[in-house]
Amino acid sequence: MLNRLHDRLGLRTTPSIFFLSAALVVVFTVAMGLFPGPVQGAFGAVAHVLRYETGWFYTFSVTALVVFALGLAVSRYGRVKIGDDDSLPAYSGLTWFGMLFAAGVGAILMFWGVAEPITHYANPPMYGTEAGSDRAAVEALNIANFHFGLHMWTILAVPGLAFGYFTYKRKLPPRVSSAFHPLLGDGIHGPWGKAIDILAIVATVFGLAVSVGMGSLQINSGLTYVYGVPVSGWVQAGIIAVITAVGLASVVAGMEKGVKRLSYANIVLAVALMLFVLMAGASMSTMRAIVESVGSYVNQLPTLAFFNDTHGNGEWSGDWTVFYWAWTVTWAPFVGMFVAKISRGRTIRQFVVGVLAVPSAFVAVWMAIYGYNAIRIDRAPETRGSLTDTIVTQGNPEAALFQFLGSMPWFAVTALVALVVITIFFITSIDSGALVMDAMANGHEDEAPRRQRVFWTLAVGAVCAAILLTAGENGLDALQEVIIVIGAPVMLLEVLQAVMLLQALRQDAGTARPMRTRQWKKVLPAEEYHRRAQEDTAAVSEFVIRPEYEVGTEPENDTHQPRTWHWQREQEGRPVYQLALTGGASSGKRTAAHAFEELGAVMLDSVQMWHELLEPGTATREEVDRIFGEQLGTGPAAPAADVSDALDELMARNETVRTRAHELLMPHMRETARRRAREAGPDAVMVQVLRDPLETEQHDRFDLVVAVAAPAEERVQRLREDEGVPADVAWDIVDRAPSEDETRDIADRVIVNDGDVAQVREQVRAIWEDEVLPVLQEDDPTEGQEHDGTVHARGTN
Repeated sequence: MLNRLHDRLGLRTTPSIFFLSAALVVVFTVAMGLFPGPVQGAFGAVAHVLRYETGWFYTFSVTALVVFALGLAVSRYGRVKIGDDDSLPAYSGLTWFGMLFAAGVGAILMFWGVAEPITHYANPPMYGTEAGSDRAAVEALNIANFHFGLHMWTILAVPGLAFGYFTYKRKLPPRVSSAFHPLLGDGIHGPWGKAIDILAIVATVFGLAVSVGMGSLQINSGLTYVYGVPVSGWVQAGIIAVITAVGLASVVAGMEKGVKRLSYANIVLAVALMLFVLMAGASMSTMRAIVESVGSYVNQLPTLAFFNDTHGNGEWSGDWTVFYWAWTVTWAPFVGMFVAKISRGRTIRQFVVGVLAVPSAFVAVWMAIYGYNAIRIDRAPETRGSLTDTIVTQGNPEAALFQFLGSMPWFAVTALVALVVITIFFITSIDSGALVMDAMANGHEDEAPRRQRVFWTLAVGAVCAAILLTAGENGLDALQEVIIVIGAPVMLLEVLQAVMLLQALRQDAGTARPMRTRQWKKVLPAEEYHRRAQEDTAAVSEFVIRPEYEVGTEPENDTHQPRTWHWQREQEGRPVYQLALTGGASSGKRTAAHAFEELGAVMLDSVQMWHELLEPGTATREEVDRIFGEQLGTGPAAPAADVSDALDELMARNETVRTRAHELLMPHMRETARRRAREAGPDAVMVQVLRDPLETEQHDRFDLVVAVAAPAEERVQRLREDEGVPADVAWDIVDRAPSEDETRDIADRVIVNDGDVAQVREQVRAIWEDEVLPVLQEDDPTEGQEHDGTVHARGTN
């Protein structure tokens, strides 16, 4: 159904990821519109627990990520490139920095650059510090640097490293799930991988929505100060609409014309405004504050990195640090992916230095210029306590920047520049976010229908408007509660990403010098691979569906083997594709199996293997006689067929016997199947006819389980005609066999056998073309294609 809707809308993405992500966003937006009270109450309750009971997890996790990133940069892995070993950076250093800063925390600095230092100056959180003291002023700048410096950028950098490595080194799809390839293997395309990608996309929508919401609050306050525009939810909605509209235009223009040009303009304006504040304020004192604040921040960083406000019951860290880390981590999927994209060709060491050290140094300068001058103004006799009153007493931090600029010359000009900078920051965030979300949903970075990027841009604006318009005066609190809840699972994913990245580096680089890494083939999602193969067979010659590296590019000291799908098949001696056929008595399983044989598959019959295990003199037969001999009524010399019939009848009457018999015989059945599969060869397609649905319990044995279903009366008629069974006995056999519902429940596909053999063959060919053929064509899309359309598995007859 999703595929039909996808095609009807003219999309080109992964339907399950796109539509489920979109559905979650739509459901939240509608729920906020119809039931704002209950929804906000639910988010508030969960956010309270996350803030004040589990805030330590955020504190410890982010500090651990800082240690991980810095350790990776100074290690031998720091020389590994994000991309092929001979790749070169696509952007100059200045352009690169401008783009990552604009998509990162630039907008946040405009909001909190004045508000946060004043808040902690007036209400210092550190134990024993007196409000308004010199020590409080120093600590206020330290805390602001802590919240916007090294730790915040690490939250963005670690996913960026993971995305860059797995997308451009291992050449997996540009999705969050790709970073979990060492853990999930081929499962990155399965339910777990899709769940991770859906979570990442939804988190990105909410993270951007919160940022745009805070930006609209600040822009509204600036318009009030400059032009007297009232503070109103509808004004903020209009601001959101304008930001979203301009973001749409930038999204349509693309990376080079949209994000790049806006980033250039914005970084220039932001730096110009910062330099103006430096010159208009106490310039020499501010320069002293810059140098001193850097040293003080570095000195107090170990304390701040683990500070949890234990003696204050975690209230301050829950209100500030936990909120910041939860907010930032929701940006991590999109900013990380965006930063990875623009950092292709740089080494891990260059990436860490560029993404951590350079922005952190800029933040320290920014906070010293804005924070020190804000504290200076708040201490001055003529403006004493003015900023504290607005930010702390009135709880209006969104007005802080404009009140601060109002104390300096040329307020009308600087306020207008500030409004433009804030607006562009959020526009660049929206358009870069939409581009990345679209790539995550698509699974590739090639051109896709613009309507998809347009949808993600509109989704951010809709969520933001839903929160602000329903929260009223509590808009800022509502934004914070939503983001804390969304950020919790994403933080856990980020910690796991660091582990996955280290594992991948160990697998690809080994442990010896000189370093040589595995070279991976380009992976496309299955649905995109099939689309391109149908359009032009040659178009997929350089792509694969399952992650696979180029044989011969292994590191010299190959100490860690990636568990790729192909490697596991080779180790286990498994065929290239293994399919199971199940169904009730006389449902037509063997008819379907012979149809698969005609297409090139090798058939394996479980009934035959079952009889072999029950032959007189075998260890399994002796064990069956020992446990069930009295109930079976057969002697040690009875033929295997007689023992099998008696055991089947006993299993049909007693579920415990059925389970115990399978526990006894199934391990031997599986070993026999493995041996037969190895004999068939790794290029074979193996079709195994099952005698009982319980044989599918070890799911990793089969790539596909197909059930053959037929009406009960048809099965009875076949038993009577083909095997000469009396009617009453035939009905009893059908009744004792596993039910059709039980069979269908464990199947991936169903063949309905209520007609002639030609109908069964037609259904078998459809399954072959849909499921088996793409795997056979993955390495060579033209291999095995004959004039009649029949495709034979390699290595089979």
